[in-house]
Amino acid sequence: MKRVPLKAGLLLLIFALGSFTVSGSVLPFTISEARRQTGTFLLTTSPSGVTLPQGANATSTVSIISVQGYAGTVYLAAQFTRGSLSVSFNPGGINVPAGGTVRSIMTLTAANNASIGTYSIIVTGTSTAGRRIVSSSAMFTVTVNSLADFVLYANPYSIIVVAGMTNSTTVILDSTNGFAGSVAVSATVPFGFLGVMGGRNPVTLSPGATTYTSLQVSATSSTLLGKYNITITGASGTVSHTCILTVNVVDPVPESLTLTGSSLLSPTGMTLSLRNSGNTPITLESYTVTDISGGQWILANWTGPTILPGTTSATAIFIGASCETCTYNGIFGLFQQFVPGHTYTITVTTKLHNQFTFNVTA
Repeated sequence: MKRVPLKAGLLLLIFALGSFTVSGSVLPFTISEARRQTGTFLLTTSPSGVTLPQGANATSTVSIISVQGYAGTVYLAAQFTRGSLSVSFNPGGINVPAGGTVRSIMTLTAANNASIGTYSIIVTGTSTAGRRIVSSSAMFTVTVNSLADFVLYANPYSIIVVAGMTNSTTVILDSTNGFAGSVAVSATVPFGFLGVMGGRNPVTLSPGATTYTSLQVSATSSTLLGKYNITITGASGTVSHTCILTVNVVDPVPESLTLTGSSLLSPTGMTLSLRNSGNTPITLESYTVTDISGGQWILANWTGPTILPGTTSATAIFIGASCETCTYNGIFGLFQQFVPGHTYTITVTTKLHNQFTFNVTA
């Protein structure tokens, strides 16, 4: 029988027992690398693609799902098959527990001068343990459109302001190419005693939406007559647009009211179509209706309409039983209603105490 050398015997003993004792201490001995990692993981994105305009960003959720008991740290990266955009992950490295799911937010940013088109991205998660590499990938698409923007304009873009009075316009903002955000609206007024007062400001635009605000322009009695240009500006970050509002300041003229038509509503009611032919609003405060016999129905405290310059208003006139607050002057019971074919004299009085008289046939 062949003898085993002392050193060889000692090694055999160590392999058999897995440890040995020196001066009373037990020292471990490992005969292979640490416990081998098992399982794998699956990487998914939600959504799997986005559309964004130049100068904007979008996000997607990257999920790492442990499969077959995988546990470890997964590092995320993005590779473009065409073109390039800015991509970041938060976090970029994720600790995945066995049987669990963890998530990271992927942010994609298109520069203002990014090429318009569709980009394909391979999103990959990689984990390394010793000599073993585990990875999973998902395809992601990004479509870049034209720069997000908005349109700004005034409607109407030209207004008349009577000296000593106020007029207004509507400022309209339209989102284009998916623009979303807050827009600050301002007005630059030339010297000349013009005043402006804005409505809602700033205004918020949603993608593809339209929103409105108002701009009131006032002139004092000292304002020089003539045309003025007011520059209206909308600004959001680096994007801004302007439009011009033309204001024509004119002298007030005497009130002018004309009758353009009439119709019988009922035996005790009639409608007059009255047109304001002047350049100042007209508010009606009283009326008198007289028939051929001289009988009169008078409404002294009338909450009549206000007729804007250049517009026509349908104005209702009532008498008899339809007008409880009217007073009657004349032979009792003679003039109680309108008679078709008869002509009546109707006088309306304005807030400025101007009177306009019309002959109307029922």
